[in-house]
Amino acid sequence: MPILDRFRKKTPAKKPAKKAEASEVKINAASPSKGSSLSASLLRMPHVSEKAARLADAGTYVFRVPMSAEKIAVRKAVESLYNVKVASVRIVSLPGKPIRRGKRVTFRADLKKALVTLAKGQKLDLYEGV
Repeated sequence: MPILDRFRKKTPAKKPAKKAEASEVKINAASPSKGSSLSASLLRMPHVSEKAARLADAGTYVFRVPMSAEKIAVRKAVESLYNVKVASVRIVSLPGKPIRRGKRVTFRADLKKALVTLAKGQKLDLYEGV
């Protein structure tokens, strides 16, 4: 309706998208590069506990990952973010604990951890000073 057009905000005209030049290199989505958003979102955070610190001394590091994470994706994410060689990956799924407040019982969120064992001679500085 022409009357309502007066009150609407006018948006600037969209510029046409740039075409890729021949000098630009295309990145394969299957192999994430260092610091890519795929790798960073897959490894949420290192899991900090006494047991995780003891495992780190033996070369196994513990990360919290989303419930949809798979072993192969975790391996690629750790190798691309930290530039190390991964020997094995183990996945542990933990159900949320019940929390009681009076009569009401709710549950904490489910948790999934990835235990990543690095090849001999490889090391990460995740638990230094903790």
